[in-house]
Amino acid sequence: MSFNPFRRRQTDPARMPPRVTLVQWTLASVPVLLSAITTEVNSYKTLAIITQTVRARVVGKCCLVAGVFVFYWLDAVALTLQPTAFAIREGFPINATLFTQDLVRQALIYVSLFQLLVLMGYSIRLRFDRPLAFLASRIDSLSFDRSILGLSLILCAVLPLATYYNFDFDKMVAALVASRSFAEFDGPEPGFAQHLAMFGIYGASLFFVYALKTSTWRRLGWLFLGAIAALPFVSAGTRHIWLYISLPSVLIILRGFKGRSDNYGVIGLAAAVLVVLLVAQLQFAYRGVGWTEVGKAPAADLSQLNSNGQFTALLFAEHLVPNEHAYFAEPSEFYFLIHWVPRQLWPEKPVMESWAFYNDSYVQGAAFNVTPSVIGQFHMSWGLPGVIFIGAWLGFLAMLGDRLLVLLDSNRQRAMFVVVGMFYAFIISSFRFYSPIYFS
Repeated sequence: MSFNPFRRRQTDPARMPPRVTLVQWTLASVPVLLSAITTEVNSYKTLAIITQTVRARVVGKCCLVAGVFVFYWLDAVALTLQPTAFAIREGFPINATLFTQDLVRQALIYVSLFQLLVLMGYSIRLRFDRPLAFLASRIDSLSFDRSILGLSLILCAVLPLATYYNFDFDKMVAALVASRSFAEFDGPEPGFAQHLAMFGIYGASLFFVYALKTSTWRRLGWLFLGAIAALPFVSAGTRHIWLYISLPSVLIILRGFKGRSDNYGVIGLAAAVLVVLLVAQLQFAYRGVGWTEVGKAPAADLSQLNSNGQFTALLFAEHLVPNEHAYFAEPSEFYFLIHWVPRQLWPEKPVMESWAFYNDSYVQGAAFNVTPSVIGQFHMSWGLPGVIFIGAWLGFLAMLGDRLLVLLDSNRQRAMFVVVGMFYAFIISSFRFYSPIYFS
């Protein structure tokens, strides 16, 4: 028997997600080279196709590749398809008609490097055996006390809305239908009640997963409870919260589909993805006008695939920093710590300075908020080193999610499946803005 305390414990390869392949490394490296030598319009389409071509067999890597494609390359391609490529739309807060070639080239290099760095971060395999084993040991229980806890999560979703409107059912319905449209009443301000409502997100996702894993009549009850909890969040039009609610269900279907090639499995997975995308598209189309307008939205609004504008947001962030403000050198992690303190207890709680500067420069007094994209966010704080860091960090987080998912049994650990699914949703949402607002 060896008593060497420095000997290296072997990790079971079956419990590790597949590594990035040579083909994937090559495809991710080509855009970096192209963006450094050309800004010709067709190259952007080529970059998007190359990005989409990178295939992944595991969820986390898919989130990374699809996130870059959806949030950045789609918008870049859309900008080239305008009558004048990279024209600045009317009303945009830049006094020019076109984004300069320097801004475009810098943005292309940033996105290409970010795409490569997420795969590099995914390739970091640090030892987290004990924490992951602890999380993977959590087993479901449908005991009475756990059932009461689950029902309390549903109350967390609806109680803040009910208490704000003094349990007036008509006002509650009117608020849900109005979504973000102009209404004659005010919505609840973020605070302790809104933090409490975040537990309802977990409740909605959990009961949808219960419904998928139940084959008895109880499935209808689980679906009803999940729908009740999801309704306030879906009606508000916040798409990243819908992703938190729905992605764990997609993972459950994907786990059941793994290893099967029958048509029913393929149809089930395709239907689940279609429902998620359809609800998100409906939220985008109707949140500004209210749900009473369902069926009246132009077909162009419902079929618009590029509804993120993150490449454009990155261009504006580059325009602002360092031209109009020095690099902020602002660590984002601090705001993850203080986010959970209600502003009623800390009225002077600070907000992210780089975001506040970006938002004020963009909206110029209008009553809405915008984000600079995660690449623009870290460019404004740290420049190129910041972009390198956040790419590697998000890739590393996705790898941790995949490692935990490999260890889980979807039949006995549905609650932990929801946790992992929501963690993936946070990673995807962070492609827009790395902030605790997308963690909750």
